[in-house]
Amino acid sequence: MNVSRTRLPTIVALTGGAVARESGFAPFDPATMPAGLRLDDVVTPAGFARDPAAVRGFYNLRRRELLAAKPNPAHEALAVLDSVRRREVLIVTRNIDDFHERAGSQSVLHTHGELLKARCTICMHVTERYDDITEATACPDCGNTGHLRPHVVWVGEEPLRIATVYEALAHCALLLVVGLPGDAEPTRGFIADARRAGARIAEFNPNLSASAEMFDECFAGPIAETLPDYVKRLIAA
Repeated sequence: MNVSRTRLPTIVALTGGAVARESGFAPFDPATMPAGLRLDDVVTPAGFARDPAAVRGFYNLRRRELLAAKPNPAHEALAVLDSVRRREVLIVTRNIDDFHERAGSQSVLHTHGELLKARCTICMHVTERYDDITEATACPDCGNTGHLRPHVVWVGEEPLRIATVYEALAHCALLLVVGLPGDAEPTRGFIADARRAGARIAEFNPNLSASAEMFDECFAGPIAETLPDYVKRLIAA
């Protein structure tokens, strides 16, 4: 979505797989891979070129799973914060689900794409997609069939809107690291950028990062419990 504004956000929330997992959605967990597929088969351009039908089938399955799942209280808490601190909050997510939007957040930036969208490899237009994609599915813009792929950033492809992320981090006062390993890239680099800007940094994870010194506050346990409590205190302050 368009996150341009007259002023930059003062609160940036980086969200990752652990918060989606608490809604029962973990599309890339090896334990949930369909029989006969490996993770490498569905997260690389080479895998799609080798067997597009299998890759489309994998994402069709995940799309149906996503539509059956719901946001959890952590998503809802960030939406409340976004509503109360209007134009002060930016959610930057690596997740390909739409839980933040369904919870009500308005300023969400997906660096790794969105499962409920498809991209045409001919005209490159991105369109919303809630049903299955097959070889016979036509691009609604150019009309070509057989050229739609999931609008998901695969291994080796550039993340989306990274310049906007860096700009927000360089000016934020509070960084929330939610469901991401803080001691792995690119999160570690994002934290360093926010630290240089003088931001306060808080981590929310079922299992905290090994490098606790990177954070001002750390909250272990279910994110659906710790983050709503934190947001309530933040709003009250």
